[in-house]
Amino acid sequence: MKKLSLLAFVFAFMLLHCGGGTQYLDATKDQGSREWGPREVKTTVAKMVGSLYVFLKDEYKRPAYLQVKKFRNMTSEHIDTQMVTNEIATNLIKKRIKFIDDTMTKDTLEEIEKGMSGMYDADTAVPAGQLKQPNLWLTGDIRDNVRRVGSRQVQYLVVTLKLVELATRMTVWQDQQEFLKASSATRVSF
Repeated sequence: MKKLSLLAFVFAFMLLHCGGGTQYLDATKDQGSREWGPREVKTTVAKMVGSLYVFLKDEYKRPAYLQVKKFRNMTSEHIDTQMVTNEIATNLIKKRIKFIDDTMTKDTLEEIEKGMSGMYDADTAVPAGQLKQPNLWLTGDIRDNVRRVGSRQVQYLVVTLKLVELATRMTVWQDQQEFLKASSATRVSF
């Protein structure tokens, strides 16, 4: 009888943990966890996009051509910083803020050279002299401080983003998003 109940327990455990399908969740309703996740990304992106857009439209008052530069993870955990900057850029592009992508420069120059060779139809040739340079760099970092308070681990995360004007190297905008996360200090794993 004991063998049968143990076998039933093992079978039920395997069904619950191994046989489950994929479930899609709404990232905007994430409750948060010990690790950096959708809640931190969405909160950071919402604040930075709002603040940066207001600055560029109401205060900067010049054409802005942004380029994402180093956005460093200075924390003790793995954080995909490009996920954050991609989402910020996507939201700002939807608001008609322009970004410069240097990853295509070599290919673009090759196409311009082909167009100048006379081999291509002048109407479709990529003309020289129209490439844009960035006038603002978007950069920043994520830092944390982790400490133990009783039986809890407390993590203080600070996400700082800034715009640096290339012509002057001055920081013309900066904002930050803070998170204070508490979780039980011990993990139970199977």
